[in-house]
Amino acid sequence: MPPWITLWTRSLEIAFGAPEVIARRLQMMYAPSPWTLETWLESQRMVWEKGFAAWRAWTTLWFGVWPRSLPRWDQPLASGKWSQRWHEDTARTWHQALKPYSTTVRANARRLRKK
Repeated sequence: MPPWITLWTRSLEIAFGAPEVIARRLQMMYAPSPWTLETWLESQRMVWEKGFAAWRAWTTLWFGVWPRSLPRWDQPLASGKWSQRWHEDTARTWHQALKPYSTTVRANARRLRKK
């Protein structure tokens, strides 16, 4: 599958899953009774997951795949081959960077549906 399509599907997965997770968490937190231990732990988990996903995305970009998407100096900038390869590598890089967010959103949606 072309890299831009996989990047697009990963972005859509996040775009459709995140609102569901937000709605389910808000439903737990806006209950009229005082927060239960489960609700309090869910609010803490929400904060920690966001930070951990951001850290995973940053390390993916910095150490893993970002150097692959930088221009190579042995190929001229004007060549079409360099340009196409660079665009495909950039799409793959961002696809890998979004993976932590996507897996977290998908896991949260599955877990919160069960509650």
